[in-house]
Amino acid sequence: MKILPINSTNSFNGLYKIDRNYIGDHTESFILGNEDVIHSKKHQSDDIFVLTPDDKDEEFEQCVKQDNGKYWKSKPLSELMRFPGLLEEIFRINYVSNNFNTNWVDYTKNTKSSANDEIPF
Repeated sequence: MKILPINSTNSFNGLYKIDRNYIGDHTESFILGNEDVIHSKKHQSDDIFVLTPDDKDEEFEQCVKQDNGKYWKSKPLSELMRFPGLLEEIFRINYVSNNFNTNWVDYTKNTKSSANDEIPF
C-alpha cells in the first residue's frame, strides 16, 4: 500500500473500497490527480482503497458514477473507533504482515511515569 503523511489540516472521513473492475478513466484521473488523496496500489485481483478529505467526497463519488462504477464507503473513523476489536485486528494483521514487527512508536522511554497520573475516562 502506498503510505503518505496525512496533512493534519484535512479531515479524512471518506474511506472507499472499489472493485478494480470498476476503475474507469474519471476515477483514475481523480485518484492520480489529487495529492491529498491516499490510495492503495492497483493489483489484478485486489480491491482498491481510497481515502479522501471531506471536501473531496462528492467529487470522488461523481467520478466513480461517471465510470458506471461501484463503491463502498466506510463509516467515519471516529465511529469505527467504537469497535476496539476491529482496530486490534487491523494492528494484529499489520504486525504479522511486517514479519512480527510492530509499527507502534514507544514515546514512554524518555518520560517519567507518575503514580498520580489519571486516565481521563
